Amino acid sequence: MDFEGEWLAAAPLPVPVDAIDAEELRFRITTRSDLEPLAASIGRLGLLQPLLLRAAGRGYTIVSGFRRLAACRQLGRREIPARVLSLAVTDACCARLAIGENALARPLNLIETARALALLTATAPDGCLPVEDAGALGLPAHAGVAARLMRLERLPAAVREGVQEGAIALAMAEELGRLAPDAASAFARLFRRLGLGLNRQREILSLVTEIAAREGRPVLEILTGHELEECLLDPAADRGHAAQQIRRRLHRRRFPAIRRAEEGFETLRRRLDLGEGLQLTPPRDFEGTCFSLTLSFGSLEELLELRGRLDALARNPALSRILKSKAEGFAPDPPPAGPRPPS
Repeated sequence: MDFEGEWLAAAPLPVPVDAIDAEELRFRITTRSDLEPLAASIGRLGLLQPLLLRAAGRGYTIVSGFRRLAACRQLGRREIPARVLSLAVTDACCARLAIGENALARPLNLIETARALALLTATAPDGCLPVEDAGALGLPAHAGVAARLMRLERLPAAVREGVQEGAIALAMAEELGRLAPDAASAFARLFRRLGLGLNRQREILSLVTEIAAREGRPVLEILTGHELEECLLDPAADRGHAAQQIRRRLHRRRFPAIRRAEEGFETLRRRLDLGEGLQLTPPRDFEGTCFSLTLSFGSLEELLELRGRLDALARNPALSRILKSKAEGFAPDPPPAGPRPPS
């Protein structure tokens, strides 16, 4: 193993900013792109940590310090202090140095950890993750955990960004990774927009994939259809309301029998003409056997008036029809009688 300390012992040298290739991103670990706080710090205090560069022909490539270079360019600096590694330094050594400058200075997010593990593996002589190096750099050294994290690097950008933001958990990212890239990206954008927790994300993922399978349609077509877009484009709806409406519409589409029962029950309930102060609620998901009747009143007189209306409600044929129609999916009208058998 190369001894990194000897490469860092040399004093920093001023390097022309224009001589540094900022497009070579092989050793980039950070996912951060914000420059304003860093530029303000450098403008006020100077560059406290020099860049780590590698000689490359007549110029240099970056091993560590991508954001520092961008901030110095934003400030109009023409030179920047840097330690320069020679061409003799191996890729594996550069990878360890790049990861070390990031991982040992601050906690890495999941995407940065995935990048670091992938970089260690790609630059290892045998192409396998060097477990001792990973452990020394504060990275997960367990093969199974490392493999799960490295798969993040192969996911679509929208999914990776959701993981980076904390809007998508590792478990959900793995589930999205089993879908076509365009569908995975669409789910990721939806989840990030709605700010859903893992359980709600799983519910929507399950509903959409089941609808697609049931109707023989692509998952992306369900996700981008007018039915869901209408919820997202409603200017009066906040994220919570939009999420609730999307879940409701997907649930109704996935379970058409429940949708028909809901529509039938509403038709029958309107026939009751309940008025103010009375609310009849069907069994949960139209699967139970018990109805709920809620009374709302503000005085004894109102309660007595409601008692009289309850007596009338109990004699209302529409209520009897509601109770009997439970077994028929709340069909508003009884099914036609079949032909009578011959006498």
